[in-house]
Amino acid sequence: MPKRTFFRLDEDKRERVIRKAIDEFRANGFENAKIGTIAQNASIANGSIYQYFEDKKELFLYCVNWTVENFIREIERLTPIAGMDLFEYFQTSLTERVAFWKQEPALAMFAHDLLNGRLDFPPGEENTVRDLYGAHIPRLISNGHKWGTLRDDIDDGLLELFFRGVAREVEDRLFSEAVSSGFELTKEQTDRFDETIMRTITILKDGMALKKPAAAPAAESPRA
Repeated sequence: MPKRTFFRLDEDKRERVIRKAIDEFRANGFENAKIGTIAQNASIANGSIYQYFEDKKELFLYCVNWTVENFIREIERLTPIAGMDLFEYFQTSLTERVAFWKQEPALAMFAHDLLNGRLDFPPGEENTVRDLYGAHIPRLISNGHKWGTLRDDIDDGLLELFFRGVAREVEDRLFSEAVSSGFELTKEQTDRFDETIMRTITILKDGMALKKPAAAPAAESPRA
């Protein structure tokens, strides 16, 4: 957690420091990132970073949390995550993720590199991003059971594993195309992304959704 002096800064200055730190961590990883470079690029004195954060590790972890919170806030503009099941979350989060990529390409690249292990972490913090992004999934599974949208004959851990695997693969596929187009997605690409998302939901439901019992056939009229 940053020191109180950090929160006494005006919002624009706080954000400038964090964004410049993210740029440095993404370019060089945790181990090789330089506090002096972050301070210089943020137009603050070298020692100021240590007035705001205890050390480089605290700054790095705050950058990770700040990036995730930005993304979660965008999702929850539409519907609180606590009010979704897995299928609603998949559609809303991935649709909002695509919009987030276009609006915040630097943050998108930082988050994607972290999730895919392309950046080194402080020792002992390797699961930080995965835990932050996935903390709400058990709640979504619980919602699905409560509302009768998820199967109850499969272990919740397996449901979560299946969902995470499918979601990650689909997101990676869409992200790669977004990167190749410089995050300047055309309407045709966005429409194709939407179609991919909806088709994937069909696949998820085939494997995970609670199957409703078929309606009983209508009674036949007695033969004359």
